[in-house]
Amino acid sequence: MKKTKLLLIALTIVYSLCSASGIARDKPNIVFIFIDDLGWTDPGYMGSTYYETPNIDLLAGHGMIFTNAYANAANCAPSRASFLTGQYTPRHGVFTVARPDRGESEDRRLIPIENSRQFSPDKITIAEALRPAGYVSAAIGKWHVADSPQQQGFDVGLNKFQIANGYEAGHFNIEKEYLTDRLTNEAVEFITQNKDNPFFLYLAHYAVHTPIEAKENLISKYNAKDAAGCHGNATYAAMIESIDESVRKINATIKDLGLSENTLLIFFSDNGGHGTYTCQKPLRGGKGMFYEGGIRVPMFVYWPGEVRGGTICDFPVIGTDFYPTFIELAGAQQPVDYILDGKSIVRLFKGKKSIKRDAVFWHFPAYLNSYEGLKDESRDTVFRTRPVSVIRKGDWKLLMFHEEWVLDGGKEKINSNNSVELYNLKKDPGESDNLSNANNKRRNKLLEDLLEWQNEINAPIPTQANSAYIEKL
Repeated sequence: MKKTKLLLIALTIVYSLCSASGIARDKPNIVFIFIDDLGWTDPGYMGSTYYETPNIDLLAGHGMIFTNAYANAANCAPSRASFLTGQYTPRHGVFTVARPDRGESEDRRLIPIENSRQFSPDKITIAEALRPAGYVSAAIGKWHVADSPQQQGFDVGLNKFQIANGYEAGHFNIEKEYLTDRLTNEAVEFITQNKDNPFFLYLAHYAVHTPIEAKENLISKYNAKDAAGCHGNATYAAMIESIDESVRKINATIKDLGLSENTLLIFFSDNGGHGTYTCQKPLRGGKGMFYEGGIRVPMFVYWPGEVRGGTICDFPVIGTDFYPTFIELAGAQQPVDYILDGKSIVRLFKGKKSIKRDAVFWHFPAYLNSYEGLKDESRDTVFRTRPVSVIRKGDWKLLMFHEEWVLDGGKEKINSNNSVELYNLKKDPGESDNLSNANNKRRNKLLEDLLEWQNEINAPIPTQANSAYIEKL
């Protein structure tokens, strides 16, 4: 892997010489706006009538909306690690945030797999892959997964703790400057300074993650509105409006600099919304669950002249797809001897209905304890999720829960041990009708595909029974 990084450095030098000689071709700028914990139905264009996102809605309406976009995990660190490295969680080892043994020990039937809090330095990030093609890259906002951005190929790296008069505990600093606004201003400065170079901006907002804090004038505005179903938290709504203003300002800067037709802007979330403050109806669940509400996220792409406006893509895409997509658009080379688990979705940008991929996968060999909100939508009220692996193939989705699979007879007792759930997402997006036994032919084929994938990727499976749980019985 060290040889690969040396090769990338050499290619960067070669590109710099070519650029100086005037033979470098035009390359699109890439702006990736990553929101923290934004739910699938939170933006107006996805159905919310309580939260107001006019600027996001405008760009989405003039771009391509993805209705089956997925994060690589149901919480932030593994989702970000997969986006940056282009790899599924078993390859980089970041499965969750901090400890994998959440909750009370006596409630966990298995010993979870050890978690890495950051991916290893030998992983090649998107920024490192783009650099040889002449890109200047910035990671502004939440990082959370590795050494500093600069040590992973980014030219600029800035998080909330590096800003003067920092934001130690939340979204306001000691001077009452709002973090979303500050990060937006830093992003605008980066765009402006690099308007003559191809650039990659990774703007990773901390909003709308807890603590739920917003500007008082916006909170008052939403307090005066009536709730719309499960959308009705005024402070959360105000945070979303500040995100909407950020998108407006970023796009206005791009437009004012004459870069719109050469800039791809992507809007995405790292996982589903926090069930205490919002919901994803008709989807089931929220952040921390591997039901649709925890992993399906809002996404649109906006690129005037390149991506046809007013279009919708229903084909399933996932966070690891962005790495090969950006490489293709940049005319860069995939790093040698480096596995990418995603597929380029440039074909979808061009209006094609599908790409060559049968399935997408998730693997979570850990525990996430429950929180207030959506307890009735999780598998049990103690945990948001227990160790699980997931496959989506076409309209079908299968979840394999490791506790029952490992300890209760696995495939031999699959009809009675509740180890597998099967859903037809087209007919049942709320995952309310488990068809595991009713359609065992479909179940067995998906299970075979999932087990084959686990073997190919060397996914670590928790197999050791937890003595604390046994003692409780």
